[in-house]
Amino acid sequence: MSSLEAIGAEHIRVTYTKVFGQVRLGRPGLDGEEDRAYLAGTLRGQLQLLLEDLEGRAGDFHGEIRATADHVASRAREALAVEEAAVARDPEQLHDMAVLARSLLELCRLPRLPAPATQTPVLRCLP
Repeated sequence: MSSLEAIGAEHIRVTYTKVFGQVRLGRPGLDGEEDRAYLAGTLRGQLQLLLEDLEGRAGDFHGEIRATADHVASRAREALAVEEAAVARDPEQLHDMAVLARSLLELCRLPRLPAPATQTPVLRCLP
C-alpha cells in the first residue's frame, strides 16, 4: 500500500484547505489550541508518509522535476525537525507544513517518466 492510499489524497486536500483557508487568512475555526494541535499532528503524519513515498520514487524524476522534488523534500524534513508543539502555536508553521504536504502529494502523483537518453544522437551532414 502506497502512502497515498494510506492517508488518502482527499484527506490531504481537506487538511490543506482547512489550514490555508482558516489559519492563513485569519478566519475563525482554528482559534482553539486543540484544533491547532490536531492539525500539527495530522500534517506531521502526512509529511512523513509522503516523504517515504517520494523517496521510494527517487529514480522516477529527472531534471527540473528532480530538483523540485529534492527541494520540497528538504523543506519537509526541516519542517519535521520543528517540535510539534511549536508548530501548533505558530499559524505560519501550520501553513508551511500544509503547503509542503500538498506539494509532496502532487509530486507523488506524477506519472513515472522514462529516464532521459544518456547518449546524444550524432547528427551527420550529407555531402
